[in-house]
Amino acid sequence: MKTRNIAILLLGFALTLGACKSQNKKETNGTSATEGKKSGKLLEPEMLISKGDAAELLGEDVQEGKKSETEVVGMKLCMYNALNPSSNRYLQVSLTQDSFMPPKGVGTETIYRELKKMFGGSKTNVTKLGSEAFIAAGGLYLFKDGYYIMISAGNNSRNQETIAILKAAGRKALDKLEKIR
Repeated sequence: MKTRNIAILLLGFALTLGACKSQNKKETNGTSATEGKKSGKLLEPEMLISKGDAAELLGEDVQEGKKSETEVVGMKLCMYNALNPSSNRYLQVSLTQDSFMPPKGVGTETIYRELKKMFGGSKTNVTKLGSEAFIAAGGLYLFKDGYYIMISAGNNSRNQETIAILKAAGRKALDKLEKIR
């Protein structure tokens, strides 16, 4: 739950920064933050990582995903907790997309780039995952074709097992994104 709160706080901060900029500011891909809103297929996070996928990635059964949404930043979230009450393992998938954002939202690319800047030198870039990816506090951050995906699986600061889970989850999410978008 702490990771979810951090993600929402960071997204809110990025949204606030973006709101201070001109509404016609050009994105890196050449479109303004307000152009193209509602474009792209509206996806749910469980379409990228299902309950079965989460169980496979964590190596144990998980509960049904708990879903939440924050439309102001175009984010849909699904949290899979371990079925075993004594386990503290979880997999959280957050999907931010322009097609779920209000018409004057700042855009997924802007949110992703602002978060990336905020993490500065505390992040580790990851190659071969989407257009861009990095691991930082909170989990794995991916950007691909206008979809910003954040996956969390616990404390990843020095835990190689968690980092391996995040990378495997990222590959799975991107493979499914490629098939369904």
